[in-house]
Amino acid sequence: MANAKTVIGLFDSMADAERGASALVDEGFPREEISIIAGDRRTEEETPKVGPLHEVGGHTEAGRDAAIGGMAGLVAGIVALAIPGVGPLLAIGPLAGAIGGLGIGAAAGGLIGALKDKGVSEEEAEFYEEGLRRGGAVVAVQVPDDRERDAKTALKEAGAADIVKRAEEWRAAGWTPAPRVRRAG
Repeated sequence: MANAKTVIGLFDSMADAERGASALVDEGFPREEISIIAGDRRTEEETPKVGPLHEVGGHTEAGRDAAIGGMAGLVAGIVALAIPGVGPLLAIGPLAGAIGGLGIGAAAGGLIGALKDKGVSEEEAEFYEEGLRRGGAVVAVQVPDDRERDAKTALKEAGAADIVKRAEEWRAAGWTPAPRVRRAG
């Protein structure tokens, strides 16, 4: 999508994130451009290995249950993965492919890297990663520049947190972003 922006909202729960994604669809944003990333609250025994669910147990009851609520019909490509320091996640949509395609060895920093690739600053990406680590859910959508305001309004009205204000609250409580290991090259 030429001249596109990525608009992201942090929600306190998966149900709230689903409402955010539905609000985007109601505003006319294509379902295939919407991503949701949320903590995978299943036990380790129930969690499939990294990769698309249809390849790692989608035929099992646990795989069917992994279809994030009602969102299974909204977007395709559910990926289960674990990011060090964040924990197990379920991701659907374009970001799922970006993060899941990184493989196990690249998962550390994978979320921040994937968000940066979508034009999100490293600082803001760290805020979203912390929101996920604290049990939240992220909704992201790729939009043309002229629809950025519409997407932000839809997510805000659906209950997305003010990520900068939330990060200020975390910092006031003692949170500091984890130092990142920089790769050569």
